[in-house]
Amino acid sequence: MNQPRRRAPKKMSEKRLRNIAVWYCERYLVSSGKLADHLNKRLYRDVRDEEERMQFTKLIPSIVSNLTELGYVNDREAASARLRMALRSGYATNAAINVAARGAMVDRETVETELESALTQALPELDHLDMESSESSTDQAVVALKRARRGPFRSSGQDDKSRRRDAGWLQRRGFRMDAIKSALDIDPLKE
Repeated sequence: MNQPRRRAPKKMSEKRLRNIAVWYCERYLVSSGKLADHLNKRLYRDVRDEEERMQFTKLIPSIVSNLTELGYVNDREAASARLRMALRSGYATNAAINVAARGAMVDRETVETELESALTQALPELDHLDMESSESSTDQAVVALKRARRGPFRSSGQDDKSRRRDAGWLQRRGFRMDAIKSALDIDPLKE
């Protein structure tokens, strides 16, 4: 059998690098750090010559800044989207901030500025959330358990093994032990 021939890789140029950046920005909600990282990965994959790769690497900051001016790249929107996703996935507030900052490749302060609006959008069940109180952490843990159908919201019921698993699940998502204990001891019939 004849195997199809592999196409020769396209030659990298400034125009092609810019087109790659525009395509990526149109497809995803990206920050400047995420776009620069994507372009560096593409250069590493597509350009074998080290000197040529370094020349194209010098073009990346100007491409990123140009696309930022045009509105294709927005650090705050990318951070907010990652933060909402982390909160909906059941992460505690501080852990969600860290996950969002790492995922969107922005600084932690940018993510923290988006926290209040992200909380109201991602967790509409908690309309009165006060970030300083331990009750809000417990409420947030209860919502995480409810969405994941864990803890008292399991359809198969709870035993000691499932309680330990659920406590570990919440702990890995950044909840403190006092919030975990009170969230797992709630009565599911009150909901």
